This record gives sequence, structure tokens and C-alpha cells, in this order.
Amino acid sequence: MITPAEKFWLNWHASQSPAPDAQRARIVLLAASGARPEAIAEALGVPFAEVTTALQGWAARRLGDFPRPALAPLALCDLTQVDRPHARRVADLALTLFDGAHSLHRLPARLRPALETAALLHDLGAVLDRPARHLVGRELLLGLDLAGFTQAQQQIVADVVGLHRKKVRLEDDARLAALSPVRSRQTLALAALLRVADGLDASRTQTTELHGVVVTPESVTLRLSGPEAKGDGARARKRADLWRSVFHLPLETAPAPEPPPDLRQLTATPLTPDTPLSEVTRRALAIHLLRWQANEAAAMEGDAPAVKAVRVSARRWRQALEVFGGCFKRKPTQRLRDRIRAAERALGALRDWEALLADVKAYQTEAKDGVNTNELQPLVTAWEKERRSALQEVKKWLGGPEAADLQAALVNFISAPPLRADEPVRAGAPGVLRDCLAEVARRQAALDDSQPKSYHQLRLTLKQMRYALEFLGPALPDEAQTLVADLVKMQDRLGALNDTHVLHKRLGDYLDGWAEQQARRKAPQLHGAQGLLEYSRARRESWSQQVKDLNADWPPVRAARLKQRVNALLRQLRSA
Repeated sequence: MITPAEKFWLNWHASQSPAPDAQRARIVLLAASGARPEAIAEALGVPFAEVTTALQGWAARRLGDFPRPALAPLALCDLTQVDRPHARRVADLALTLFDGAHSLHRLPARLRPALETAALLHDLGAVLDRPARHLVGRELLLGLDLAGFTQAQQQIVADVVGLHRKKVRLEDDARLAALSPVRSRQTLALAALLRVADGLDASRTQTTELHGVVVTPESVTLRLSGPEAKGDGARARKRADLWRSVFHLPLETAPAPEPPPDLRQLTATPLTPDTPLSEVTRRALAIHLLRWQANEAAAMEGDAPAVKAVRVSARRWRQALEVFGGCFKRKPTQRLRDRIRAAERALGALRDWEALLADVKAYQTEAKDGVNTNELQPLVTAWEKERRSALQEVKKWLGGPEAADLQAALVNFISAPPLRADEPVRAGAPGVLRDCLAEVARRQAALDDSQPKSYHQLRLTLKQMRYALEFLGPALPDEAQTLVADLVKMQDRLGALNDTHVLHKRLGDYLDGWAEQQARRKAPQLHGAQGLLEYSRARRESWSQQVKDLNADWPPVRAARLKQRVNALLRQLRSA
């Protein structure tokens, strides 16, 4: 007795494997059809002993007596006559569910390819045994080496395929019951996503579109459109029994709202002197929403460049709404800015700790002879702990409802901005840039060496000027790019100055805590402190030197010179 999956692979070996393996496969297939060994030997023209050896090997090792086929997922689809359009649509729907419901399932991004492949192969066993296609498909996947996957990843794919239909009873499935708690939870979560995705193309028309996944504490709602959306949605809800068991939330479906704006098309819209300022704002918001989305998954895994990218996107959203705020109604715009500011706070603490750690480690490497940098190791350890804590908060926030709600709010704003007054770049840019100039002049006049915050305020106003020029850039003369480059240099100078100020404060907090510990231990006041004190002294000297170094990059963007350069841009803009 052989299973459908075994018969499939034996037939494959009979036609695809080298001669010895192909011959053994034919022997087993003939035996399975009821032929006696003597008849098999005569039919194939092989010695009787070869037949008995082949059958003994099969009885002992089954498919393990043959080399494992190595096939790519799509080649396997073709081999088993999978309905490719349906499989591709289910895979796309499953990926949309994975991304849209991340705050619910919290699966690592590395499992996303496994879900896609399981979706492509979910009907793998249909041509062999349609009623039991999920189990046959799993067995087929356990009988080969799937190209591009490790053995562990392939087992996840196989288990998800095996769970994609029928009621799941872990206690009746020895293979699933043997999984670790973590692997079991991941496998069930992936299967829950696949079952719903399969239901969303139950009509097999590939016409039902999934526009969004709305996760609330009470339920998960899928926004659907298409001529078969009602029936496919009903089937998806019926297939959500495992979903409810794993995620503990009901699944609902609802018609999709009006189509969201095409963000990519919006970002490609050319800007001219006659483009309305509201369009400049929408374009800037769309550019940085796409950048956020492109880096979001990696940021939720803790990737430092990705976290920085989403933080920068949030900063530019807020600046776009501040620079061009006069175009929009105040209250709804302020509400959106407040939500963006909350995102910046959630993402910003990590950046400070990373800058602090980079500084102290650089100091350890570059310290002069005679400085005991080992005394700085407790400080490094303490700050690394703070960084890990900040990173966990970032990952938690990005995977939570606030981040998802913020993106939805941005899409709504881009789709239907609450306009108050609007004018083209030619008419509106002078007012925008001159407001920025006035603020730069005010902050420059207020500089005070004894007030580090005054330098930080100047940095923020120069940054706002830079962003305004970048947002308007495609509609401005080419000289605007040179001015932006000069602003970036000065912004970097002031940024380093602010980092040093933050370091002073954090180091002071650490020294205060360290001194209290020493006092409780009744240890000598300077025991273990020489390295810390030397580091603190070096950074105080660094502050003074950085203030002096500002003049290297300041002249091109001092208030008076900056005003001349901006006015020259505006004259060219008017004559364009």
C-alpha cells in the first residue's frame, strides 16, 4: 500500500531519476499495482534478486531509499498542475494580511517568505486527492528539497499547507503536537492567515481586492472590493475558525472606502512654479509615507538604519505640515501634527542612546596613554541597557495600533486635505521662505554661549529652512540645491553640538547616580572615577571647540547672507 504522495514521487523517479533509481521506482510501482516479484522481473527484464532487493529497501525506508528531488516552488506548481492564477492571488492576499495585521500576529519578518510559498503551494495535492489535498500536499513537501529553503523553513511551509483546510486538532496530529510552543504558535498563525487568504479567492476569479486590515481591540475588519467580494468575504469569515482560536479576535469584512491615492504616482508629479502649495505638501507627505512603509518591517526587527529612516520620515511629515500649514484648516492639521510628534518621541530616544554609545566607544578607542578606559566600561554597560530598552519601545510602538492609525490618518489627509487657502508656488513660496528667514534671524540673534539650548533652537530653524527648500526644490532654480547643501553642513555642526550637550546631561546623571552608590558603599570618593572624570573633562573641552568650529560652515548661511541667497532664488522664480 502506497500513499498518493509516495506514488507521485515514485512516478517522478521513474521518469526523471538516473537509471538505477528509476528502475527501483518502476519495481515498487508494479508491486503496488499487485504484480508479483517474478512477473515484475520478467516485465522489466531484470534479475529476480534485483526486484527483491528493491522491494526490501522500499519496505525498510520507503521514499528514504531514494534521493530527494530538488525543485523550486514554481517548478513544483507546474509539476502538480496547480491553478497558478489562484495560487498567486492567494499568496498576494496572504502577504497583505501578514503586513496589515502585524500588530496582531507579531510574527518575525523572516517568516513572510514561508507564508508566500505555502500560499503558492496550498493546493499542491489537489490533483492527487482533492478531498485530502492539504494532507497530501504536506506529505509531498516533506518528500523533496525545496530550493531556497532550509530544512526547518521547508517544514514550516509543509505544516502550514497541511493546516490550510479542515478543522485543526493538534492532539490528533503527532507531528504538530511534537512542535515547540514557539514553532507551534508561529505555524498556527501562518496557517490562520493562509486559510483566510484562500477564502478571499473562493470564487477563483482573482477579482476580490483587499484594501486594508483594520485592527481594533474588539475585532479585525478586512476592507474588500470587487464583484465577488461579498461571497469571498463570507467564505473568508467561515475559514476564520483557526484565526479566532489563535488571535482571539473575530474577523469581519466590510466594503472598502473610496480608493486611496496612488502615492507613487503622486510622488512622481512634477512641480512647477504654478503647482499649488497644497500639492507640494501632499507630494512631500506621500514621499515619506512610502519611505516609512519601505522600512517599517525591518525597523520592527530592530534594524538601526531602518529605524532611522522611519524616524526621519516622521520628522519630515511634521515639517511639511508646519512649513505649509497656512494652506490647511488649523485644528485637523494640528491634530495630525500632534500624532506625528508622538511618533517622533517614541522613535527619538533610541537615537540619543545610540549617539551616546558611539561617542564613548570612540573615546575608548582614541584615548591617550595613561587614561584608564576600563573605568568607562560600567558606563557603556549601563547605556547599552538603556539602548536595548529604547529599542524594545520602538519595536513595540511600530507594531502597535498608534503607528497603524498614524499611517491611516496620513493617507486620509493626502486623499482629502482640509484646505483653508491655497496658492501656487510662485505666489506662496516667498511668504513661506521669508517666514523661515525671519525665524533664523531671530534665533541667531538669541545665541548665548551659556545657553546650549539656543544653539539647538538655531539648528531647528535652519533645518526647517532646509526642508522648505527641499519640498519646493523641483519648482525652484538649481541654485536651491547648493543652498540646501550649505544648510546641511551647518545643521550637522549644530547637531554634533547638541549631541555633546545631551551627552553632558546624561553623563552628569550617571555620575550623580555613581556618586550615590559610592557613598552607600562608603568607598573612597575617587575610587574607579578617574576615567569617568577624564571623559567628562574631554567632552566639556569638545563643546568649546565645537562652538569655535561653527564658523567653518556658518558664513554661507548666516542670516544676512541666507536672506540674500533666498531672495535671489525668489527673483528667478518670479521670472520663470
